[in-house]
Amino acid sequence: MADAPILPTPEDYRACMRETPQTVSTAAGPVEYAERGSGERVLVVHGTLGGWDQGLVAGEFLRVNGFRIIAPSRPGCLGTPLSTGRTFVQQGDALAALLDALGIDRVRVLAVSGGGPATYELAARHPDRVSKLVQVDSICIPGPIPGMASRLLARDIFARANLWLLRHATRPTLAALFRVAGSDTNAVAAERAAKLAAIPGRSAALEATLRASLGSARRRSGMNNDFRVFTPAPLERIACPTLIVHGRADKTAPPANAEYAHTRISGSELYWMDGSHVAFGLEAVDTAPAYVVNWLRDEG
Repeated sequence: MADAPILPTPEDYRACMRETPQTVSTAAGPVEYAERGSGERVLVVHGTLGGWDQGLVAGEFLRVNGFRIIAPSRPGCLGTPLSTGRTFVQQGDALAALLDALGIDRVRVLAVSGGGPATYELAARHPDRVSKLVQVDSICIPGPIPGMASRLLARDIFARANLWLLRHATRPTLAALFRVAGSDTNAVAAERAAKLAAIPGRSAALEATLRASLGSARRRSGMNNDFRVFTPAPLERIACPTLIVHGRADKTAPPANAEYAHTRISGSELYWMDGSHVAFGLEAVDTAPAYVVNWLRDEG
């Protein structure tokens, strides 16, 4: 494998938010997207309560290492209407239609969390369009539908409060996050938070992700649509090289999702991270992103 890649700076993440999206007409309907960087293209698909901005933030570690990020807003989020794809099958087809509209034959794909179902459908239904597939803490099987508490979190006031707390009370905020997103005891969560709070800039990716959930009213129909019970994608049909990256203690997208996909996608690789749903951008940032960058670069 190559040397450890570059990591984004806080300013890199802030620059993601300053990009300007555009909307194109596709065979599936309008799709909003933004692009950032140069080099080989990677389609980065955001999670629940996201949009093109969250996609750019999620893919920024790739951009600083020489990839060009294409980040669409999934249906019901920001500028992509829900009518473009209400089911995950339709969303997979909409991603293929976006590639058609952009004149892209094949592309590397990275998805996070709630972006999993649509991209698994893309790879299964359009196998000639995906050259490599990376799934980070992604959903692929139905789970408990989030209750009212989760829906209340989809309000700007909660994101703004968490942003303030991350800056002014970093350790207790991270500890609370670890308890919610993972399975730690209070003592373990506090110890993990203390280690991370001592590293300057370590919470930058999390802060940027929270910023990319502001304007929640324009993302809420997509979020509510994600909470529908769905039929898992036919993962056995996925033929492209596939890397599944997942936190061992993830309560938001339980590890059973990664195990389910790994056992059904022939030749897939499963990379475990210690930590919860936020491990990739916090605790595993020195290891997991490096592994993904080098895996995507590898032509073998």
